[in-house]
Amino acid sequence: MAGQSTKAREENAELRQVIVKREAELAIINSIQQGLSSRLEVQAIYDLVGDKICDIFNAQVVMISTYDALTETIEHRYAIEQGKRVYAQGHFPIRGFRTQIVQTKQPVLVGKDVAEKAARLGQPTLPGTITPKTWLGVPMLVGDQVTGILSLQNVEEENAFSDADVQLLQTLAASMSVALENARLWEQETKYLQALEHEFEVGRDIQAGFLPNILPQPEGWEIAASLLPAREVAGDFYDVFELPDQTIGIVIADVCDKGLGAALFMTLFRSFIRAVSNINFYTRATPGEIISSSERLKYTISLTNNYIAETHGNTGMFATVFFGIFEPHTGKLTYINCGQLPPMVIRAGRLRERLTLTGTPVGAVSDMEFAIRESTLAPGDILFAFTDGMTDTTNPAGVNFGEDRLIPWLSKDQPLTSLLEQIQEGIEKFSGGSARFDDITLLAVKRRNK
Repeated sequence: MAGQSTKAREENAELRQVIVKREAELAIINSIQQGLSSRLEVQAIYDLVGDKICDIFNAQVVMISTYDALTETIEHRYAIEQGKRVYAQGHFPIRGFRTQIVQTKQPVLVGKDVAEKAARLGQPTLPGTITPKTWLGVPMLVGDQVTGILSLQNVEEENAFSDADVQLLQTLAASMSVALENARLWEQETKYLQALEHEFEVGRDIQAGFLPNILPQPEGWEIAASLLPAREVAGDFYDVFELPDQTIGIVIADVCDKGLGAALFMTLFRSFIRAVSNINFYTRATPGEIISSSERLKYTISLTNNYIAETHGNTGMFATVFFGIFEPHTGKLTYINCGQLPPMVIRAGRLRERLTLTGTPVGAVSDMEFAIRESTLAPGDILFAFTDGMTDTTNPAGVNFGEDRLIPWLSKDQPLTSLLEQIQEGIEKFSGGSARFDDITLLAVKRRNK
């Protein structure tokens, strides 16, 4: 009975030692996994795991090497020899035990006669290097592909690593492989997003070139415009330009949809409208003869509409467009409104007129008829046009910004650039800083008092 009791105590003591060792191993694994979860930079992952391995294993050499299957080479991303960090730059042919690990996808543990066994596998000992007494390596796997090798060397003792060491190193290699793959995907996505952002920056610069840098300012008139894109590039646009008969063309438009597709069509609509409206000879036998504003509007919009509908109809893209032509010396405004929110004419602080719809959006259906209308801007009048990104802006309570809030601003006697800045600030304040869901374009034309 006494003998059995002693044996039981010994077995219990051994079991406690195993439990303590397993608890220590779990603590090591948990600490490394916690560290890995907070790191997405690749080299930081190698350094974290390498440093921890140096602390917990009886090894004088620790190496973490990546493997390139295409070139059959390895690159040492982490290397410690006798407590000193070694920076081995470049790719090296894979040989010996590492070749065996790649081929079998299994750990390799060599407890003695390391140099002889390595030489048989084609890995001779290099002059000036320390010959290990024990060598252990495990594969780093992503799926069934070997992506690297984690290896330990003890240069003082044979059989320095146990089966438990192999299992622990495999666990650490598996954790690191997952973290490295996540980091690789994160870096790949980051590089893609950076490249995409660069492309959008180029797109923004190109698109900005389609908006006039300087707006015409005829004598006795003031014109201002602004565009706040909701995304990197906009589908809205505005334009103000002089026409051959000394009149001024003003355009504000909103291409359907958002993002890059809308931005591409924005450049198409803007270029077509600007180019066609400046042509004087397509309806006249005499090239120098000037056509009326009504004819200019009708032909410009009709040709643009038919071109988009017939050439790009499969895309389903169209634009709401307000296109007006005014005579600076008389204040006469001839306009066409193709689905755009009706611009407002403000006189003496009150809404005098809305320039209502005269046709369908441009590019939706070919061979449409577009009506032409006229108005007159008297001294002191302000023509204010805007896209629905302004009216549809909502506050945190879900209330739309609308149009009524504009009248107090439009009633003030101030430069139009200041007016547009105040409206923009008012929209931003109203929205509570929420992200814009649509482009906001504003265009104002004022006939000064004589």
